[in-house]
Amino acid sequence: MRFEPMTDAAGEAADERRARAAHLYFVLGLTQQAVAERMGLNRMKVNRLLAEARERGVVRIQITARNARRLVLEGCLAERFGLSFVAVTPAETAPGAQLSEIVGRYAAQAVQPLLAQARTVAIGWGVTLKALAAATEPAPVPGGAVAPLLGSLSKRSTIDRFEASGILAERLDAECFHMPAPVICDSARSREMIHGQSIVKEVLARAAAADIALMSCGGRRSSTLRAMGFVSEAEMAELSAAGAVGNFLGYFYDGEGRIVDHPINSRVVGLHPDAARRLKVRVMVSGGPDKAAMLGVLLAHGWCTGLVTDEVTATALLA
Repeated sequence: MRFEPMTDAAGEAADERRARAAHLYFVLGLTQQAVAERMGLNRMKVNRLLAEARERGVVRIQITARNARRLVLEGCLAERFGLSFVAVTPAETAPGAQLSEIVGRYAAQAVQPLLAQARTVAIGWGVTLKALAAATEPAPVPGGAVAPLLGSLSKRSTIDRFEASGILAERLDAECFHMPAPVICDSARSREMIHGQSIVKEVLARAAAADIALMSCGGRRSSTLRAMGFVSEAEMAELSAAGAVGNFLGYFYDGEGRIVDHPINSRVVGLHPDAARRLKVRVMVSGGPDKAAMLGVLLAHGWCTGLVTDEVTATALLA
């Protein structure tokens, strides 16, 4: 195929069209007809854009073209919050797809080089991190291990729709450690008993010594803990009244970065945030407007060294 020379401005516009078509088709999984409708083009034009994207190297295994606005956002976030690693994804989603899934898929591409340098990976759970794990390219890590940061969300022994550690371990051909306990116990005493078990101590020790932690957070309305019934509506109302803006590693925080004074925070099974904070590489993978307040708190108080989020949330964090 022969490409006509273009001016710089026209070339940039064409590059952006190719990148957007590639994003919609290859990442979001839309059909060419759906891409055409989304972009206001005919299907033949979309087919040509995708062919050009492949021939020009925009599409290989992943989309390599970057939107200039997202690059600026990444630089601003890194500078303001002292981050060593930032990736901002498009906020656009496909019908039936959650933004958290899109953020997770992009995060898989972004953190792959970090995973290649890690022997032990600690990871949370949730839709975003499960999408990250599922989209991670198989890359065996000799002697590698994956450890969960939290107790289980499922009452079953099988992998549920939020579990990420087992999937990531499979992708890395690494040993997977499991936390045989619920993320929220019935009482503080139960929590202490569980944390005293040798098998739980071993898993927590693995997580505390990880080379990298992949984490996410929940907002007040978008909390997985709430959706799964670990936190009741009455407790959520109490937490909100106490100033909670979201949760991180199972603990609910206020807008000043303090763990809220509420009984539920004494019943969490998993690595305490203070221990997680001592890990050298801590990548936060979260997006969506409801999580912006919690993300802002975590970033302002140095809880993470890296961030993967969407364009709209990134803009809100810099406002």
